[in-house]
Amino acid sequence: MAGKMRNCQRCGKLFMQQNREKICRDCRDAEVEMENKVMDFVRSNPECKVPDIVEGTGAEESLVVRMIEEGRFEQTNLKSYHPCKKCGKEILTGQYCEACLSSMQENLQSVHARIATSSAAAAAAKGKGMHSKNLGKTGKK
Repeated sequence: MAGKMRNCQRCGKLFMQQNREKICRDCRDAEVEMENKVMDFVRSNPECKVPDIVEGTGAEESLVVRMIEEGRFEQTNLKSYHPCKKCGKEILTGQYCEACLSSMQENLQSVHARIATSSAAAAAAKGKGMHSKNLGKTGKK
């Protein structure tokens, strides 16, 4: 299946999109190179913080934070905290802290239960109400 033409979100160059890519091959190659540079820096400086990584590598803070959220530094024993996207509590990996994840899961289960209950009620009510009766007519004359 052929991709579609798209402008790179980073440099604006037109490229053939494959697999939901948002950036062109050149920008992706540059990003991979920067990620490798960040990983090398973190391995050499395991006690560093996000500002240290940004300053030491020239990487954008958003790239470093994304790598942390993806758990890319877990093998390096880096203890770099970033804020939970919901409450702001400092966390090591992921996007949400355990409390927010638990709360969101409870909310989701509650919504699911309400949907199931309303679906069951709708199914029980089906067949009740106004209907035309078939008075034994078979449609034959």
